[in-house]
Amino acid sequence: MKKTVLLSCILTFSVYFISAQKNIYPPAPKLVVGIVIDQMRYDFLWRFWDLYGDGGFKRLVNEGFLCRNARYNYFLTTTAPGHSTIYTGAPPAIHGIVDNNWYDRQKQQMIYCASDSDTKTVGNVSSSEGSSPKNLLSSTITDELKLISKDSRVIGLALKDRSAIMPAGHLSDGSYWFDSKTGNWITSTWYMDTLPIWLDQFNKSQKKENYTATDWTLLLPRKNYLMCTNDTVPFENPLPGETLPIFPHKINRGNFSLLPNTPFANTMTKDLAIETVKKEQLGKRKVTDFLCISFSSPDLIGHTFGPNSLEIADCYARLDRDLSSLLQFIDSAIGKENVLVFLTADHGVAINAALAHDEQLNGGFFHADSLRDQLNQYVSSFYGQGEWITAMSDQQVYLNQQFIASNKIAGSEIAEKVSDFFLMQKGILCTVAPKYHLNTCAPFVSNTLMNGYQPERSGDVIYSLAPGWIDWSSPRGSSHGTLYDYDAHVPLIWYGWKIDHGSSAEPVGIPDIAPTISDWLHIAYPSGCTGKPITVIGMK
Repeated sequence: MKKTVLLSCILTFSVYFISAQKNIYPPAPKLVVGIVIDQMRYDFLWRFWDLYGDGGFKRLVNEGFLCRNARYNYFLTTTAPGHSTIYTGAPPAIHGIVDNNWYDRQKQQMIYCASDSDTKTVGNVSSSEGSSPKNLLSSTITDELKLISKDSRVIGLALKDRSAIMPAGHLSDGSYWFDSKTGNWITSTWYMDTLPIWLDQFNKSQKKENYTATDWTLLLPRKNYLMCTNDTVPFENPLPGETLPIFPHKINRGNFSLLPNTPFANTMTKDLAIETVKKEQLGKRKVTDFLCISFSSPDLIGHTFGPNSLEIADCYARLDRDLSSLLQFIDSAIGKENVLVFLTADHGVAINAALAHDEQLNGGFFHADSLRDQLNQYVSSFYGQGEWITAMSDQQVYLNQQFIASNKIAGSEIAEKVSDFFLMQKGILCTVAPKYHLNTCAPFVSNTLMNGYQPERSGDVIYSLAPGWIDWSSPRGSSHGTLYDYDAHVPLIWYGWKIDHGSSAEPVGIPDIAPTISDWLHIAYPSGCTGKPITVIGMK
């Protein structure tokens, strides 16, 4: 009897041990596809719901898991910080990409977030200064994947270089973006010296011309677009070469400079993504591959026409069909069960301020560019004539530190005067000057501003616009960049692999995306990560 019990215990332990050994490294997806839509507010999922087919957004929502309360936790909500935050799991205060552009105090000039004078472009004739992720201070989930698995392939694709570069990280096998002068997809010497043969063939194919072969007309009957303003409102800009911003929009064959301002550039991006999966054999290895896709055209169209326009609605209706095509390809080529897809956005967008005014809503246009001389004169009225301000950029003011020091004046005094000036302007909510411990903001606002503050790159005085106000030089179109819901609340959908259908209104931070994926891939979190894994997602 004792021998039987002992044998039973040994067999039970052996089975448990073998089972445990098998489960030390749980299965991971063969391919992760990260989809970022440039300028998609959360409510766009539902506002345009009736324009969608069954295979795109509706399929993701109806078969995947929707985080209904996903938000950015910092200011400024612009393209480069958004893409960087998604893939680093950190706010700009840590990953360092505080905006698309910022003032470099050492170089004494504005610099672009992805600029790199040590690289050259690859794939176009000019071979000008290239772009790279060198300004990104944190690693990304894609970097961490490459660190543990050199065989994993990581590719980034977007019309905008920054949107292809930041997600795919420092160790990308290839980040490719669109050159509107030549119509080619290009890269830089950070990654390679020549384009892959398959991409060179894509650039030379007849497909490139076909994207500009059709005028932009409404995809669906006009009666379907009841959620939009009329086509002849004064709140929209015309496309380059047009006199009026109305359908149909004429597109001349081979006009690649206009292509990014149309939905057909989304189709081109989708087609390139499919070609990339095929030619790079993504999802076909024993290790996990990662494809980072960003659809940039909604941002360009949204800036031009605004979020209430026919154009932006039609853009999303057409993007929905592109997503459907991409998901169908993934099903057939790799299998839904083998691919983890997540979809989110880098920021939202505000309503056009003039339209808001007509609807008796608060808001307005703040013309910061015209205020620099006034601000300098205001400070000069207290301390004498001089260039007290070095630069202004996106709700940030950079003080002329050398000039201030040469006049033996405390920087805190100048910062206080700058703050006083902005608080007198209509449309300003509050100001902070972190170096000088000056803060006129409520705790929630100041915390959000500080999440986007990086001492070396951010301004000395930062101001927040009031709700509904946008820093935009034109009375037409719209913009983003604030801490408010319309800029910070974005979709977050998980689909495929082991994702169970469901949804949750639990608060989720966009920095939580990276550690969630890292957890599922069994890899280290990105070096600057502050987010935490999302635990409400149902798993099969």
